[in-house]
Amino acid sequence: MNINSTIVSSPCIGQCLLNMDNICIGCFRTIHEITVWSQVDDETRDVFLDNIESRKQKP
Repeated sequence: MNINSTIVSSPCIGQCLLNMDNICIGCFRTIHEITVWSQVDDETRDVFLDNIESRKQKP
């Protein structure tokens, strides 16, 4: 798949603020996931989304 043609949308909800672990309190992405989002393919984005779901489950 061409990196420029993407299907997986960003989980950003416009409430960008990093906690002490460098995880956004709005979308639950790490600073790394945020900075590389536009450069990775949809398969990698799916992995990031799985990571987000895991983080949401943690207290």
